[in-house]
Amino acid sequence: MVLMLELFLCAEQEMQYVRHHIYSAIAPNSKKNGDVTSSPPIKVWDCLQSAMKLREPVLVFPVLDMESYQPLPGMFNSATRDSSLPSLGMIACLKAAGGKAPSMWDCENKLYYASPGDVQNGQTLRDVLVMKPNSTVEDVFDVLKRMGALGGEYVRAEAAENIGMKPNLVKKDELVTRSNRILKIMTTRRREWQKTLPH
Repeated sequence: MVLMLELFLCAEQEMQYVRHHIYSAIAPNSKKNGDVTSSPPIKVWDCLQSAMKLREPVLVFPVLDMESYQPLPGMFNSATRDSSLPSLGMIACLKAAGGKAPSMWDCENKLYYASPGDVQNGQTLRDVLVMKPNSTVEDVFDVLKRMGALGGEYVRAEAAENIGMKPNLVKKDELVTRSNRILKIMTTRRREWQKTLPH
């Protein structure tokens, strides 16, 4: 009971911290800013991290090719227009807590890039999918298909653990782990963005 009360109080501190930085970003002169400690409260964060370590998710990086590690063009909308992306206020909070803005955030104009041509920084391994433990390569394909990043039927896939490593063919029912987290999946049907790529 004491632990739950402590977490509740810490959660309230964290919400005050977030609220302060959101209002500072979107309404700098607002009276709602109030005083807040400059260092972020982290007890709830520590609790969540401990819970995640009990059953860690698998991070998968879907790529267009295994040399440049560029993102799938079909993922652009997810990286710039998805409703789950942090807003201006949340990005201010992330930065205040020592984090960084998302890679597709244009700091100068304070908005997400409108098209792939606007992006100035490198896009190597831009996108990451957070998969449940025991997910397979086919599960990753299904997620990408639901997102509209891939179409058609699964043909084959190749994967590597780190940048620069030689990719290996992986089976559809193979579990995704750290050793095959960089993943290129080939399909039978081309999406609109795929039709513009050289054969």
